[in-house]
Amino acid sequence: MEQSSALKHQSDWLLPWQWVVPLFCLICAAIMTEYQARQLVEQRQNQQLQQLVGISGQLRSFVEAELNTSLYMSLGLASHIRASDGKLSDREMLFLLQNLLEQGKHIRNIGLAPDNVLSLIYPLQGNERALGLNYKNLPQQWPDIKQLIETKQAKLVGPVALIQGGDGYVYRLPLFLNDGRYWGIVSTVLDLTAFNQMLLQQANSYQVQLGIREKGQHSRALFGYSHLFSHDALILDLNIKGADWQIAVKFLDEATGWNLWHWRLLGASLSVVFCLMLAWLLYSYRRSALFADALQDNEIYSRRIMNSVLDVIVTTDLDGTIDRVNSAVSSVFGYLPVQLTGQSFTLLLAPGQAQVLAAQTLSEGSAVELKGIRQNGEIFALDLSRNRTEHQGKARYVWLIRDISERKKIEQLKNDFVSTVSHELRTPLTAITGALGLAVGGALGPLNDKQQHMLTLAQQNSQRLGKLINDLLDIEKLAVNKMQFKLRLWPLAELLRQAIELNQPVALPRQVKLELHCAEQDDLWVEVDEVRLQQVMANLLANAIRYSPVGAVVVVSMEPSAKTVRVSVTDQGDGVAADFESRLFEKFSQADSSDRRQVAGTGLGLAICKDLVRAMGGSIGYHRSAAGGACFYFTLPLATELSLE
Repeated sequence: MEQSSALKHQSDWLLPWQWVVPLFCLICAAIMTEYQARQLVEQRQNQQLQQLVGISGQLRSFVEAELNTSLYMSLGLASHIRASDGKLSDREMLFLLQNLLEQGKHIRNIGLAPDNVLSLIYPLQGNERALGLNYKNLPQQWPDIKQLIETKQAKLVGPVALIQGGDGYVYRLPLFLNDGRYWGIVSTVLDLTAFNQMLLQQANSYQVQLGIREKGQHSRALFGYSHLFSHDALILDLNIKGADWQIAVKFLDEATGWNLWHWRLLGASLSVVFCLMLAWLLYSYRRSALFADALQDNEIYSRRIMNSVLDVIVTTDLDGTIDRVNSAVSSVFGYLPVQLTGQSFTLLLAPGQAQVLAAQTLSEGSAVELKGIRQNGEIFALDLSRNRTEHQGKARYVWLIRDISERKKIEQLKNDFVSTVSHELRTPLTAITGALGLAVGGALGPLNDKQQHMLTLAQQNSQRLGKLINDLLDIEKLAVNKMQFKLRLWPLAELLRQAIELNQPVALPRQVKLELHCAEQDDLWVEVDEVRLQQVMANLLANAIRYSPVGAVVVVSMEPSAKTVRVSVTDQGDGVAADFESRLFEKFSQADSSDRRQVAGTGLGLAICKDLVRAMGGSIGYHRSAAGGACFYFTLPLATELSLE
C-alpha cells in the first residue's frame, strides 16, 4: 500500500513535466529556428550589398572612362595651343580638331573662342549659327563663364540649350598662355544620347536602377531616377574633369525574408523526442548551405571579375596547356573561351615568339613585349606577364595579356608628328635666327637702345626655340637608334675644362662660379663622342646654374675606380623633391609642370643625357649631396691600355 502510494506520488510528480519538457523543447526549437532564419536572411542581404558595391564600382568606372576620355581631348588641345603660344593657324587648328573629334566617342563639336568669341567650330556643318558667338552676350551663361576665367578652372555644365539647336553638355576650359595671358575658351560640346543608351544597357544587364545628378541636396537628376538619392540606394562620387556629380545604384528587387514562416512552422512541428536532433541538423544544414552558397558566390564573383577585365587572363598548367580563359579573349584574339580549353598557350603567340618567351626570365608580375596572333591570322603587339599560383594542390601559371597595338599606333603617330613638326620648323627658324643675328650685329645700320633690346630678346627666344627643336630631334633619333656617334679617345679632364669654359657665359648672369676638382687626374682617358659628351655636360651644368642661388658655386669632379670613372656635377640649390626623384630621367618630366613655374624648361634634357651616356657605354644617376643640393653624376668606362696604344 505504501509502495503504491509512492509510485502514485512519483507519477503525479512526473505528470507536469511531461508537458513542461516538451513545451520547453518546442520553445527552444522555435527560438533556434527564428534565429537561424534571421541569420540566413541577414547573410543574403549582406551578399546582395557586396554585389551592389561591385556593380556600382564598375558602373562608376564606366561613366568616368567614357566621359573623361572625351574631356582629356580638350585638355590635350589646350596644351598644344599653350605650347604654340596661341599662334596656330586655322589650318593647323582644323587638323587637330578633326583628329580629336575622330578619337572622342561622345564629342558633338569642339569650338575655340579667343577673347571669348567663338571663331572656330569643328565640324561647322550644323553649327553655323554658333559661329561668331560672343559669350559676353549670353546674360544667363556669362556670369558662370566669367567665374571660370577668374578661377582658371574648367567645368562641365549642362544640359545647355545650344544656339545651333538642341541640348548638350558643354565642357568649358579657360586657356591661359605660358606668360599668364588669357587666351580664350576651349569649348567641347558632348552629345550624351549614345552614352545614355550604353549606360542604360549596362544598368539593365546588372538588373539595377541608376541615377546621376550634380552633387547637392536638391539637384535634379541628369540621368535615370532622381528618387534613388532619397531612398536606400548606394551613392558614389564620380571623378569627372570639371564636374561634381554623384551616381546612385539600387537593385530592381530588394532582398526580402527567405522562407521565415517555413522555418517557424518546421520548428513548431518538432516533437520533444526529435527536438535536440533537429536543432543539430538545422545547425549542420545552415553551415552546409552557407558554405555551398559561399562557394557558389565566390565562383560567380571570381568569374564576373575575370570577365569584367578588359585584358585577357589565361590559366595554364606548367606545361602550357590552357585551363581557363576570360571572355576578353573573344575581343582580343577572336576565339571563344571553349575553343582554347585544352589547347597550348603558344597558340596565342605569333610564330617564333614562343622561343623568344622561353629565352626571357620572367619575374613575378614583370611584363615582356611580344607579338600575338589573332584567329584571323593578324599579328599584333601585346604585353605579357606571368604569375605562379596553386589550385587544388597543383601549380598553375596565370598569364595576363594586354593588347597594346593601339598604343603602338598612337606612339608612332606621336613620333611622326613630332618629327614632322620639328623638321618643318627648323628651316624657317634657322633663317629667322640668322636674320636676327645680322640685325643685332649692326648689318642693318645703327639701332637705338629700345630696338637693340627688342631684337636681342627676339634672338634669344629664337635660339631657345631652336634648342627645343634640336632636343625633340635628338629624342627622335635616340628612340629609333639613328643617332651616329663618333667615338674617339679623349683625356677626360680636358673635356671637362672645355665644358666649364663653354658654359661660363651661362653662369655669368647669375654670378655662379664653376669649379673643376680634378687637377691631378689628367691621365684618365675615355672613348667617347666629344660633341655628345659636351651636350651632356651642357645640360647638367645648365640645370645646376638654373637652380643655384645667386653667387653660388657649382663643382665638377671626377672619381676614378678600377674600370670606370664617375663625373659629378654638384650645386648648392634645394635639391630634387623626394617624390619626383623616380621620374627625373623620364621624357617631358618636370618637378613643377604648372603654368606658373619660375624655371623654364621642356623636361627633355635629362632624358637625352640618359640616352647619350648609355650609348657611350655609361650610366647616369642622381643623389642629394651632403650639403643638401643636387648631385647629378654619370659613369664612363676607362679606356684600356690596349686602346691607348
